[in-house]
Amino acid sequence: MLGIIGIVVALALLIFLIFKGWHMGVVALISSLVIVLTSGMDIWPAFAESFAVSFKDFAGTWFLMFTLGAIFGKIMEDSGASVSIANAIVRAVGKKRVILIVLLTTLVLSYGGIGVFIIAFTMYPICMALFKEADLPKSIFPGLLLAIPATITMSFAPGVPAVQNMIPTETFGTTIYAAPVIGTVTSVAIFVMDYAFYTWAAKRCAAKGEHFVAGPDDHIIDLNDAEAVKNLPSPLASFLPIIVLIGSIFIFMQLVSVSNYAVVLGMVLAIVLALILFHDRLKIRDAMGAGMNSGLNALMVTSMIMGFGGVVQASPAFQSCVNWLLSLQMNPILMAFFSINVICMITGSSSGGLNIFLNTLGDYMLSTGINPQILHRLCCAASAGLDAMPHASGVVLANSVAKTEMKNTYKYTFVSQCIIPIIAFWLGTLLYSLGLC
Repeated sequence: MLGIIGIVVALALLIFLIFKGWHMGVVALISSLVIVLTSGMDIWPAFAESFAVSFKDFAGTWFLMFTLGAIFGKIMEDSGASVSIANAIVRAVGKKRVILIVLLTTLVLSYGGIGVFIIAFTMYPICMALFKEADLPKSIFPGLLLAIPATITMSFAPGVPAVQNMIPTETFGTTIYAAPVIGTVTSVAIFVMDYAFYTWAAKRCAAKGEHFVAGPDDHIIDLNDAEAVKNLPSPLASFLPIIVLIGSIFIFMQLVSVSNYAVVLGMVLAIVLALILFHDRLKIRDAMGAGMNSGLNALMVTSMIMGFGGVVQASPAFQSCVNWLLSLQMNPILMAFFSINVICMITGSSSGGLNIFLNTLGDYMLSTGINPQILHRLCCAASAGLDAMPHASGVVLANSVAKTEMKNTYKYTFVSQCIIPIIAFWLGTLLYSLGLC
């Protein structure tokens, strides 16, 4: 019992300190220590093995993604390509549609196989130019950035190459296109709700007198400055590296068996092309060095939180909590929703919660006689609810890239990454009850 109380206290302390602006590494270590002490774990193995292994595994797996993504983003920013893209978009559709533009762009990028870690670095300089033009506060950036990649193209839409959409295929014998009607309808519903919410949020911020304020490291050209805009690279040249990035990842995914490898190859190709196109606009050594530093800083911060998750999962109390959740006698769909969300909330990991549930109760879910395609889509959708806690890797990364404080941004993130996908899950359940698949 003390161990379970320790997990609750550790999570509360972690969230409290994050909102108070403490460094994520310090927060992760302190919160991990609370779990270790209340669970009766040996201190050294808990940190040297459980914490360190989770830290190492995440950092090792995502090292190239973070650093290459940050380098690409920095090259696009320093060359003026990001501002050129923003200017072309504003001129084509108007600054009043910035929110729609960001949602559509992240949809295309993430559906094309680009992970949220790369999208964050790529989109940030573009979004800052758009936000400045539309006078949107930076506080809505993390939530708006994650709104689509952390919901639709992670768990809901049929055919997405996300890990969460692949995990159920091994358990249920389905494909990533499982339950296409439910997946498509819920995806459309999420997009509409996100657009309505962030449009409302932008108007509310304007009414409260909240405006765009650039950070100390943001170097943004005024799109109303004709002379500055004139010196930007052409829109075609600016868009080309991103087009090549999306297209090459799609091609490489057909040629190699590891999706991360395909993304890395696409990133390298896009970086090389950007360097060729914009070499005369860059101090290449400085841009690549700054990008590498930015990527490593974001990687270390995010990996610290994953280390905390490793300690949580290694604690006896966590296993007791999981066993209790999985022993609940209730409707299978309701049990999946409740169990997956609680495990995701504790670990801060969508894929982790989904994996734990399916490894334990996947066979039972199949034995219920429910269509495996329904099980695939709804279990997958359930992992996109309470996974987006303040200690979730994507939430941490988005704030790290933007250098924003969680206390100012999380209220938006919570709505678009927690409340809206939960509503969509129950919409999917309703469609299932109506016999749709």
